[in-house]
Amino acid sequence: MFRHILVAVDGSKHAMRAAVAAIDLAQRYGSELEVLTVVKKPSAEISEQLRHYMEVENIPATLDEMVDRRSHEILDQVEEHARKKGLDKIRKVVKTGQPARTIVAHAKQIGTDMIVMGSRGLGDIEGLLLGSVSHKVSALAECSCMTVR
Repeated sequence: MFRHILVAVDGSKHAMRAAVAAIDLAQRYGSELEVLTVVKKPSAEISEQLRHYMEVENIPATLDEMVDRRSHEILDQVEEHARKKGLDKIRKVVKTGQPARTIVAHAKQIGTDMIVMGSRGLGDIEGLLLGSVSHKVSALAECSCMTVR
């Protein structure tokens, strides 16, 4: 039924629940599992503030390196759980952009049958004001979507 499942994660509690559900579905259907995290570029003002903080605190990495490291930690956590459950068809991807549109575009590009995501991510305030990423993805996607609470 589902040959290719895409789970979008951001490290939030709901995203990790979505990852567990996606892993379960992939097991049941023998699906390939793609784990995606989308990084939003911070504004120039925030980037400058973070750069200054990192300088003052003597943090020996760039902002991009820290974001990249955190993104891969999130993906590795999901991969580790999936491998413990016996999945071996796992692909991890980091993309940069506006989350909902990036998730939908990536799903279309790779021919995803189902997108799985958490109902709330790390951007709860933005979600309350502008609409949640999961709601936008469900409205824009051409494939089935599952939102996990």
